[in-house]
Amino acid sequence: MMDTQVTPFSHRRSRYDDALALLDEVSQMFSTQPAADAMSCLVSGLCDLRERLDGHEWRLLRSEWMHHPLARVVHQDPLTSWSYRKPRGYPGDARLLDFIYGETNIAAQVSSATRLGREIYGFTSEMACAAAIRERRGIVAKLVDRVAHERGRQISVLSIGAGHLREAARSRALAEGNVARWMAVDQDKEALAYLARTFSESPIRPVGGSVTSLIAGQHELGSFDVIYAAGVYDHVSERVAKRLTETAFAMLHPGGELLFANFARGIHDAGYMETFMDWRLLFRDEGEIEEIWSDLPGQAIASRRLFRDANRNVIYGLVQSV
Repeated sequence: MMDTQVTPFSHRRSRYDDALALLDEVSQMFSTQPAADAMSCLVSGLCDLRERLDGHEWRLLRSEWMHHPLARVVHQDPLTSWSYRKPRGYPGDARLLDFIYGETNIAAQVSSATRLGREIYGFTSEMACAAAIRERRGIVAKLVDRVAHERGRQISVLSIGAGHLREAARSRALAEGNVARWMAVDQDKEALAYLARTFSESPIRPVGGSVTSLIAGQHELGSFDVIYAAGVYDHVSERVAKRLTETAFAMLHPGGELLFANFARGIHDAGYMETFMDWRLLFRDEGEIEEIWSDLPGQAIASRRLFRDANRNVIYGLVQSV
């Protein structure tokens, strides 16, 4: 007779106790060591726990950490606090990204935080996931500039989930008048109002809409030389991602390019993001990204490629139409 191996509850509980021990240890570190050291221990420890704990144990930790005294310490950081509170009602909003970009509109909120909160912000705003978001902004701006240069004429651009469109400020093509229109689609009314105020004298036009309304064909936006979705795919199912990709690809001019980004599986900061920030993403790998564009008509594709950013936190899919 074969023995059936069952993990005793006491063993499973001891692994969860490791999580509580980590929070206790980091709490103590904040009173004896620099904030950056304490945060580094916390982020690395949560990364390890996320890999070792089973699904039930990890969900238990995600629901219990907020009752630990460490939560009140870490939430002195305006970036972590904003992410957890979600004042705009959804994760990863445009103002959260402004904390990561270090934009002037969040300066007062940062300066009014406690000294410890500012020190923690100095750490969280430089985490690998934050660096990846800043690099993502640059990758989008470079794509727009490259396509405008190659076309040798004014181009049209569509941003899906535009937020505050911070990449526009980094686009040479826009600054030099080589963008005829830049449609910025978002469902956040505050973000749309910000775009209308900030870019009133530019080719940028905010459009109230969502992934669902785009897929449903509720907008007459025309065709584009560049279409990109920088943060949308992190939050939608495979089915929706495939339909959005097909919809966007059909909106490209001949030779137009579609870029989308998705945070990769296994990133170091995922444990901290999912607990103290309550910022939960749908992480994917290259195979899953390839599945997203697998139904695009092969005869209509000139080229496509996958690549990662410098710290390998984000996977990009770039496809060009014939």
